[in-house]
Amino acid sequence: MNEELRGVTEIVTCPVCGGSGVVDPVSVPADERTLRDREETSSGHDQTSSDQDQTWSDHDQTASDRDRQSSEDDQRASDEGFAAGADARTHERTTSARARAASDRATVSGLRDETAEKRLKAAEDRDRAAEIRDRGAEGRDRLARLHDLEDDTDASDDDILFRAERDRARAAADRAKAADDRSRATADRKEAAREREEARRASAEARYNLVIAATDELTGAWTRKFGLADVAREIERARRTGGKLILAFIDVDGLKEVNDKQGHPAGDGLLRLVVQTLKTNVRPYDVIVRYGGDEFLCAMPDLTRAAAKDRMEKIAAALTASDTQHSITFGLAEHEPADGLQDLISRADADLLEARSSREGHE
Repeated sequence: MNEELRGVTEIVTCPVCGGSGVVDPVSVPADERTLRDREETSSGHDQTSSDQDQTWSDHDQTASDRDRQSSEDDQRASDEGFAAGADARTHERTTSARARAASDRATVSGLRDETAEKRLKAAEDRDRAAEIRDRGAEGRDRLARLHDLEDDTDASDDDILFRAERDRARAAADRAKAADDRSRATADRKEAAREREEARRASAEARYNLVIAATDELTGAWTRKFGLADVAREIERARRTGGKLILAFIDVDGLKEVNDKQGHPAGDGLLRLVVQTLKTNVRPYDVIVRYGGDEFLCAMPDLTRAAAKDRMEKIAAALTASDTQHSITFGLAEHEPADGLQDLISRADADLLEARSSREGHE
């Protein structure tokens, strides 16, 4: 082995671990096997990523199908309501259809969140694969230099010429593979960046879909399904911490009369005004739920019954001030340790009926 080769081998960095030290040319084949093992590992990463891409494409198609079905259910419900003049039976059917559509959209949000999470994981895997390819490329370049410098002073001229030709071919192949590795590493990183962007988009869309599914389209209050789940969480929190919780059951007075005399747009406007007035006079974290057609719930944590009553009376006064024909009746219930959701709602409803009976008795 000549001195030039010996000098090079003494400063070669190991392509496997990144450390430096003396590397004898006879160990080159072992390094090549290491690189081939890395190539197989990278190919495995590629196949896994390809399989995951197909799975996520299927998820995206499922989500799109569910979105389309939900939209069709909403449209069918609206068409039936319009054609039937919004009678009670049709209202019940369309409400059920919209509830199913909302549930589907919530499911779609879950699918998209799952897809986004897996895409982020795949992006990290691709980055790791790219690092492996880069390190492999560096190792191949070092091997190429070794092949270029390799020599044997005891060999015949024919042997030397044969070895030189062979080594030049191997060096050229090493450099070609190194270039290919770097190219594929660049592609991996681009794909990782694309997947991260797609994951961010999917997460944002999932959050938007969840808000749409959970919000009453007319009033902006929570829908019954999602709102009651929030009230149940407030009950559990009050039970766990021993804190106070007041539930208000609110009924919009005379909504049917407004619809009959002034039309449904006027009734819709009244419902929107009620929720707007509620939101103006309660805290941002208080839970406002559209419980029925003209009924609302408002869960107010960490508030005394007296303070809650003052708030509800202020809201009632503000509505009447905007129009003397506008009014609400409300009942209050304070959470007790043994209360479940229905217990609290039933007591608030009973207090509302008592308030209405007492008012009518004084008129």
